[in-house]
Amino acid sequence: VKRLNRSYKVPCTGCNYCMPCPQGINIPTCFSAYNASYAIGWTTGMQQYLTSTSVMSDQPHTADVCVQCGKCEKHCPQKIAIRAELKKVKRRFQPPGFRTLLGVARRVMR
Repeated sequence: VKRLNRSYKVPCTGCNYCMPCPQGINIPTCFSAYNASYAIGWTTGMQQYLTSTSVMSDQPHTADVCVQCGKCEKHCPQKIAIRAELKKVKRRFQPPGFRTLLGVARRVMR
């Protein structure tokens, strides 16, 4: 149990009080994917992230679209520094060239 708890990097309970995000980011599912990437494995976390962010749509709601407005943080009962944590999610799941790769993948899939 202790090892599992150490794997969870963001103490998000998925309460959704931070929602809706003005940019359409599903904050709790981004954190869930991030936590899964440490608890279960990076591939599993990445799969969850890609699924939860509508990455193959014309307007994906990935962590990098956060405009740092802070609306989410005002409502978080866990007092999570959501903006800072979304930056970590972006670093973990969106390496340099991520957007370019998405564009290529979308063209291939159509």
